Amino acid sequence: MGSSGYIQLIRGLIVVLILCPAFSWGATVGLLVDSKSDQALSFQAHLKKFSPQHDIRLITPDLLSDTLLIDAWFTIGPKALAKLLEWPNHTQPILSLFITQASVKKLRSKNPNRHFSTLDNTPTLDRQLALIKVLNPQVKQVAVFFSAQGKEQIAELKILAEKLNLKLLASELSDPLNWKRGALKTLKDSDLVLGLKDSAIYNATNIRSILMRLYRAGRPLIGPDKGYVRAGAVASTYSGMPETLKICTDLLKDIKDWPANIQNPYFNVSINAQVARSLNIVVQDSDQVAKAVKGLLK
Repeated sequence: MGSSGYIQLIRGLIVVLILCPAFSWGATVGLLVDSKSDQALSFQAHLKKFSPQHDIRLITPDLLSDTLLIDAWFTIGPKALAKLLEWPNHTQPILSLFITQASVKKLRSKNPNRHFSTLDNTPTLDRQLALIKVLNPQVKQVAVFFSAQGKEQIAELKILAEKLNLKLLASELSDPLNWKRGALKTLKDSDLVLGLKDSAIYNATNIRSILMRLYRAGRPLIGPDKGYVRAGAVASTYSGMPETLKICTDLLKDIKDWPANIQNPYFNVSINAQVARSLNIVVQDSDQVAKAVKGLLK
C-alpha cells in the first residue's frame, strides 16, 4: 500500500472515530452508592456481566472528585443522588435508581438547574388492568378506591378500562378504617378491586383491615404492588432487580441526556397462589401470566 493509501486509511479511521459515539467503544460508568454493600456489589457484578464492553466503577461519595473521568452515572437511592448533584462540574447523564417520587420531587426542587433522570419501577395502570383480564377474563366491573390525593388517576384509568371492556366503579375512601355506604356499595357491585398507588389508603396501617374486609366480601385485590401480594393481594405486576438491570443495559447502548422520567418497560408478575385458591381463582405459572399480559398490551 502506497503512502496515499495509508493517508486515506488514516483519514477513514478519523472519520469513524468522529462519527461513532464513545459508547460504541465502551464507556466508563460510575455507579454511585452510599456504601459498598453486598447488594451494591451484586448490582455492579451483574451490570458488568450484561454490559462487558463498559467499565462499571463502584464509587462511594467520599471518592467523588473533579478528576473522575465518567461518561454516565447511575445512582442508587436518594442520598447518593443528592451527593452527586452537589458537584456542579459533573454534567454527564445521570440515572437515579430505587428512589421514591417524594425524594425526586424534593431533589428537583432543591436543584432546579440540574438535569437527572429517574427510573420508575412502579406498576402501570394498563399492566394492572391487563393482569386482571388475564387472571379472570369474565370480570366486568372493577372497583377502585381513592383518596383526595389519588383522585387524579381515575380519569386515565377509566379510559384504559374501557379499552379492555371493563367498567370502572370508583369511590372515594376518606377513612379506610371506616367505610361509608357509597364505598360499601361499590365493593358489593364489583367483581374485584384494583389497588391504586395511593399511600393514603394502601399503607402499613390500613392494609390488614382492607384485606380482611375484601376477603370477607369475596373480592380479590390486585396490586397495588408486589409488597401487597405478600400481604394478601392476589397478584400484581412489578419490576424488580432483573428488570432494572435489563433497562440499564439498554440505556448504556445509547448514552445521552435521558428523559427526566423513564418507565421501566420490563416487568414480571407476582401471584399469591394460596389467596387465589381461597377465592376460587385458577392461576397459571407467573411467567405464563406475565407473557399473556405482555401479549394483551401489544
